[in-house]
Amino acid sequence: MTALETFKTLQSSDFGRFLGGLDHLLCAVMELGHIAGMILLLSSVLLTSLNLLGLGLRNVPLAQIERSTARLFWTGLALLVVSGLLIFIPAATSYHPNDFFWAKFVLLGLALLVYLTLYRRVTAAESRGTLLAKTTGGLVLSLWIGVAFAGRFIGFF
Repeated sequence: MTALETFKTLQSSDFGRFLGGLDHLLCAVMELGHIAGMILLLSSVLLTSLNLLGLGLRNVPLAQIERSTARLFWTGLALLVVSGLLIFIPAATSYHPNDFFWAKFVLLGLALLVYLTLYRRVTAAESRGTLLAKTTGGLVLSLWIGVAFAGRFIGFF
């Protein structure tokens, strides 16, 4: 089954038609949930990445920042996934030809991969200030900001 066929199946499902028939106010609430999720996730990544880059919260141990912001990250990611699916399903076929939609998911996959592997290892090791820490902080921050920008551009193209 191709991606387009899968998207058509999702959109034409009972659930997809139900979501598509919801009031526009409820759709706006789903979009606000998506934005709130991105703000929570990005605030977590920003605080830790700036510390890795030596640009913020220098007097706070890196592991403490990571522990303190982990709930923000996971809550934000959960909100993004749930709201993103609720936004996507009723209009799935309109996303298929959009290059920014596909770019968002490539960047999302890379961001999650780097976050769950390298980023977590660097923050756990308290290796702030090293070339690896700075590179990791910059890479993770760039990837997540890329996800946010690609997602924002979906609506324009």
